[in-house]
Amino acid sequence: MQFDDIGVRNLPAAGLRTRAITLMWKLGEAAFAEVDTFAWVQRWQISRQWYVHNYRDRRFNALIACRLCTATGRGNAGKPCGECDGTGRVNLLEPPVRRPEQSSGGRP
Repeated sequence: MQFDDIGVRNLPAAGLRTRAITLMWKLGEAAFAEVDTFAWVQRWQISRQWYVHNYRDRRFNALIACRLCTATGRGNAGKPCGECDGTGRVNLLEPPVRRPEQSSGGRP
């Protein structure tokens, strides 16, 4: 074993590398702690890689292309699509909004 001048055992290079990696990981966790907590409360998907954290709202999985306007956002005669309100996508988590038909002025 190797000891320094006051009798403390020196760590081999592999141990030093492991300690440096652990220290960097802990610094990254401390730096992102507040944002990670917010994302966890919002039930976002969190993926971590060293010093990069990615956040994704799972509600984006509920968006699909509108079948009525084929995701263009335009219906007949160039007007905004009535199903998706001109966005080109439909949210599966929200119930469809049915608008009352406009009367022609006659009796119902």
